Amino acid sequence: MRFWIKLVRRQLGRHAVRTTLTMLGVAAAMLLFVGVESLATGLDMALRSGESARTLIVYRKNRFCPQTSFLPERYRSDIARIEGVESALPVKVFLNNCRASLDLIAFHGTDVDDYVRDKKVRVVDGDFERFRREEQAALVGRDFAARRGMKVGDRFRFGDVSVDVAGIFEAAEPATEGVILTHLEFLQRAGPVDRLGTVTQFEVRLADARDAERVADVIDARFATAEEPTDTRPKLEFLGTATRDLRELLRFGRAFGIVCVLVVLILVANTVLMSLRERRREFGVFRTLGYGTRELFGLVLAETAVLTAVGAVLGVGLAFVLLRVFPMSLGVEGIAVRFEARPTLLLLAVALAVLTSLCATLPPAFFAARRRAGELLGAV
Repeated sequence: MRFWIKLVRRQLGRHAVRTTLTMLGVAAAMLLFVGVESLATGLDMALRSGESARTLIVYRKNRFCPQTSFLPERYRSDIARIEGVESALPVKVFLNNCRASLDLIAFHGTDVDDYVRDKKVRVVDGDFERFRREEQAALVGRDFAARRGMKVGDRFRFGDVSVDVAGIFEAAEPATEGVILTHLEFLQRAGPVDRLGTVTQFEVRLADARDAERVADVIDARFATAEEPTDTRPKLEFLGTATRDLRELLRFGRAFGIVCVLVVLILVANTVLMSLRERRREFGVFRTLGYGTRELFGLVLAETAVLTAVGAVLGVGLAFVLLRVFPMSLGVEGIAVRFEARPTLLLLAVALAVLTSLCATLPPAFFAARRRAGELLGAV
């Protein structure tokens, strides 16, 4: 076994430049692959939020984007009295962009105590009581703070909205950690459209998820003839509709993921073919010494597996570090979907790279290992 390990190491080091370039090519392909699939993982997490099944989102009917939805805040009491409703949370939203954006800025102005309870918000740094006391204070989601390099005591300004960071929070829902939480009245007055007494949406929590369709119909029927009619949908349906652009982008991105796998296959196949062509005499000597097809075939596969695994680990490791040091997210309609590089995804990427490379190696390796000593030695 030691002899074969030493032989594999020496063979890979014999052509250091070619080996290094192949490893780097595999690393780059796996870096792109992990980037695309980490977005898919983040999107899946956003769509599988634990409380989404029994939550309704109430918007103004025919709104174009969140910032064009203006509902009277007084609707809250009417909604809360409907049978099956546990709570109705008013939320004022102010965004920098309604469409897909890599740098989403989302302010949420709301009833702080209810928001903290419903979203399971926990302040991990800063002073929550200061946030309660000061009108201009804000709590910043952990993801947004990491993306912007913000810390407690900083002042953040976007457009006409300027806030002091009183704390940084984490929440049960990953998407919530990409927002800036402010007091409702502050955001109503500070936005570009000063509409005190109006909110963007209501998040309605139900006692039973099976009542979602009935309660949604009751809400829309109640306000059908009001000055601001409503459009109520289950949160899962709302998330699916809002992230349609992201899913289309992800479908396009996965085409690059397939290309990445093909790149690995072509790179490794080319390297193996060049290596086998150069090593005919070496394989002939092994044949003369009594080594059979199985040993030579296993040697080529071992070299390929090591070469690809090292390159894949480099690419996957770099992707993991980059996403940790520079957190990324894609936002659309106020929903932030962060790139999630889970350990299972990283292991899958390495396994896929190695499996693909071995598939590319099988035919030439098997053909070379079966050739006779005289044929191999006579070919040089």
